[in-house]
Amino acid sequence: MATLKIKDFFGEEVTLQPRLELYSVTDFMGKEMPGLAVVLDQLGRTPEETEQYAVLTVSFGEFISVKNSAYIDTNNCYFAQQILEQGVAQDTGLSKSSGFCQYPLWQFNEDFLREIGGANYEEYVRQFDAYMPFSDFEEDEEEDLTETAGMVME
Repeated sequence: MATLKIKDFFGEEVTLQPRLELYSVTDFMGKEMPGLAVVLDQLGRTPEETEQYAVLTVSFGEFISVKNSAYIDTNNCYFAQQILEQGVAQDTGLSKSSGFCQYPLWQFNEDFLREIGGANYEEYVRQFDAYMPFSDFEEDEEEDLTETAGMVME
């Protein structure tokens, strides 16, 4: 299972085990969809000593159309940058404002989500792909349009 290491306020190393849960969110028409919730558990010496440390992501109740993405709770997770630097996600450069806080949108690596998410990630992918069937196009994929296809201006 994946683990992440951060330094806390006191400079002590903390080992975290991420797990994936699903938020209930809605699209603009009110359709219920799953959203990603990355929960971080602090590992103890025994499984019984493991406890929730933080919820890395925050939900605004809305469907995010960028696959494998979630807003990051930088207001409560001062260590978020340390996690980003471990390569589990990429910052999209997009963010959402709420109150006096900015919440960056990260796109998590599929392998990371698959490892920490199991059945929850499979359910997310199934529903996302059914809702956004054309979301897997790569940037370099373009339709080959010729003069015989579509309208021609003269």
